Amino acid sequence: MLIVFARHMEETARLDMDQLDAYEGDTAKAEAAVAAAVLLDPVLLALRHLAQEEHSTRRYGL
Repeated sequence: MLIVFARHMEETARLDMDQLDAYEGDTAKAEAAVAAAVLLDPVLLALRHLAQEEHSTRRYGL
């Protein structure tokens, strides 16, 4: 099961790096990376929980 998660996270990491390419200069890229880590990680976790809730409701009617 972890290998499946790892594959999805590989794609997420690629998307993260693609987003950083929009910034010019190392400082701007570093600031964007830190901001993403601080702000985006909790959002991704919340989205995962929402998706789990949705699938639980569909699958088990809970």
